[in-house]
Amino acid sequence: MVTVASSGAASAGDVGTCPEKAYALHDGSSCSSSSLTLQTSSEKVDLDKKIPDKQWPQPFRGFRFRILIVYRFLFSLVGFLNVGILVAILLVNPDPDWLGFITAANLVVAIVIRQDTVINTLYKIFCSAPRSLPIWIRRYCAKIYHLGGVHSAAGVSATLWLLGSTLRSTVQHTQHMAVESLATLVVSWLLSALCCVIVTFAYPAFRRRYHNTFEWLHRFLGWTILALFWVRTVLSAHDSMDAGQNLGHALLRSPGLWMLVVATLSLASSWFFLRRVPVEVMPLSDHAVMLNFKYTQTMPPNGSFQRVSTRPLLEWHSFATYPQSEPNALAGNRGYSVLISNAGDWTKACIQRPPTHLWVRGIPVRGVMHVTHLFRRVVFIATGSGIAPMLGFISSPSCPTQLIWSTPDPESTFGKPILDIVYRTIPNAVIHDTRIKGRPDLVTMGYNLAHDFGAEAVMVIANEKVTKKVVYGLETRGVTAYGAIWDS
Repeated sequence: MVTVASSGAASAGDVGTCPEKAYALHDGSSCSSSSLTLQTSSEKVDLDKKIPDKQWPQPFRGFRFRILIVYRFLFSLVGFLNVGILVAILLVNPDPDWLGFITAANLVVAIVIRQDTVINTLYKIFCSAPRSLPIWIRRYCAKIYHLGGVHSAAGVSATLWLLGSTLRSTVQHTQHMAVESLATLVVSWLLSALCCVIVTFAYPAFRRRYHNTFEWLHRFLGWTILALFWVRTVLSAHDSMDAGQNLGHALLRSPGLWMLVVATLSLASSWFFLRRVPVEVMPLSDHAVMLNFKYTQTMPPNGSFQRVSTRPLLEWHSFATYPQSEPNALAGNRGYSVLISNAGDWTKACIQRPPTHLWVRGIPVRGVMHVTHLFRRVVFIATGSGIAPMLGFISSPSCPTQLIWSTPDPESTFGKPILDIVYRTIPNAVIHDTRIKGRPDLVTMGYNLAHDFGAEAVMVIANEKVTKKVVYGLETRGVTAYGAIWDS
């Protein structure tokens, strides 16, 4: 039987709303302060006790919690908007240039919604919702990390509009009614083929099976497609310009040109911040190291990630950031750190042959863990190196927090400094050593701890299989849970 002392850490604003069982003290500071103090009650919580059955019968349960997710809602919303535009076009039969305009509009949306500053701005807006708002509103605000549904839908829609436009132009060309030249038609078909390749490999089943290929194609074909769209825009402007009109003037009057400018700047923006920076490597064990960056004095927000690389033109790896506001046992300088564990060839090389410099691109981008700011009390569930995105919140809690961390031999795997960070603010954290105790039932443990702790949400960071299982197991029992959705 697994038991844990019921505990909490709260600010003055939280004490009146916390369950009596989770005793909280505060020193008059706000909940976001790192000076929060913690008191442990003598009451023990049985984390293995039987939990309720899942709500809703099948197949309604699977439909509700696996199909009707916000990602698919956003995907469908963008899709239906495009269907509405298609119906309007069929009824009104506007100028053929509108097909190119709609294609470009979808392309811009697909690119801009993935731009670093846009993502951070959306997270900032949605995660700034006051905790005084009803919980159901904050739960929906926390779904901001599903915004990839807009990216996917706009990308698919742009591909379909491009195919439709190209087919229409091809038919007109065979009937000697075409406005577009043969060169424009050839570029359009090449664009259509490349877009279809990207969309095919972005399908979840293909993406999971051929993930490295997907990333390579998405990067290099994406840039190729954008370049070809520029060629197509210039050719289309040349084909449609009036007699005696200057090509430059025709381009400036083309809405597609300005949309491509926005798309290009958006896609290139992260590369404007490309730099090679020194990195300080702190070995934690044979399995993990901490990379410390001091090139910036700006602290990344908790729940964000940074791209790093040794070969910037070929591969990039995203890691959760751990802000270091002052020198400590893990970092000798102010900056931020990333925890790397042996999870593949690249991370293994970093551990065995620590780099002195790494390339970084763009700015730290907020991710799923950032939605923690919306809730008054939270339970974290992590497996293995999934503890990394949680370290910032654990060391500088934004609300009362409890933790379940399942990992083999935590001290020898991740080092004593990581355990010290955890125990400093969560002295009764549940750290499950799988090498001794075997694999835990994280759904049962998570439900019991969240219920006893009075948590408004549970954050799950693990591999895809475990994350989906735990989030589904908790949500179908009425516990609000969040975890990565692997949409990229």
